[in-house]
Amino acid sequence: MGRIIGDGGWYFHIADMAVLPEHQRKGLGDAVLKHLMGHIKTHAPQDGTGTYVTLFADPPGRKLYAKNGFVETTPAGQMGLMMPLGWERS
Repeated sequence: MGRIIGDGGWYFHIADMAVLPEHQRKGLGDAVLKHLMGHIKTHAPQDGTGTYVTLFADPPGRKLYAKNGFVETTPAGQMGLMMPLGWERS
């Protein structure tokens, strides 16, 4: 599961990402994250300029977020991640 909170325009935050332990490592977290990002890209301003997505990640989840374009924005050992967006809709 996961959800998006924010202002619906320039700022989006992905929250409550979770997969039951018995269903982890099956691509479900990746599918949920891609679905949430698709929703954000549909509802963000047209070119995405100035739009950003944030989330907080526990260490085990960092590979998933890095694989999907998120970068760490805080010193090692902290948990803040964000991804600036800038794309054109087709």
